[in-house]
Amino acid sequence: MRTVKDPLERKRDLMDMASMLFLSRGYEETSVNMIVEQLGVAKGTFYHYFKSKEEILEAVLESYLDQYAEGIKAFLEESSINGYEKLMFVLKNILSNNQGPEHLTKHVEDNKNARLHQMLDEKFYEKFYPIIVEILRQGIGEKIFHLQYPEEITQVLLLGIRAYMHIHIPNFKDSQYMKTKLQALEEILGKVLGMDEEKYAVRLM
Repeated sequence: MRTVKDPLERKRDLMDMASMLFLSRGYEETSVNMIVEQLGVAKGTFYHYFKSKEEILEAVLESYLDQYAEGIKAFLEESSINGYEKLMFVLKNILSNNQGPEHLTKHVEDNKNARLHQMLDEKFYEKFYPIIVEILRQGIGEKIFHLQYPEEITQVLLLGIRAYMHIHIPNFKDSQYMKTKLQALEEILGKVLGMDEEKYAVRLM
């Protein structure tokens, strides 16, 4: 007897199989036919949920980004560290490029598709904006940060980081490069957030 799966479960199966094949074969070498053949479903099933291979890549990346952001939020909610330490923890993780499997993020960075870049930038902003704003408000309450516009500063900070990452992302694999950039970021943030210098001298490396 044919098993009828819940639509969300079927969609998840397609995304999991696509991710596995992208990892083992590479995005370019994976076809829609391979995805459905491995799952034993009709090609029409794929196109019921996704318009193209690129659209399922978008869904897979967004799912990883969701998990990544939720992991960050869970850590912050359980942590007793101050606003500055939280901010540096989040920014270090973002700059470490841990927002998805390398076999997928590398394809995105190599891909010249502006729409794919824009989609990921928008999702990144959507998920991390509330996290950063809450951290800045905590720092204001702790009298570590002295600023009037946490929302606007968060906007500039996130947009600037994403633009910087698009250009320099390959260099973040170098630990010394990363350390230097984080120290520079600490100095910039210390001034932008109106902090006393001794309060941002601790390096979270």
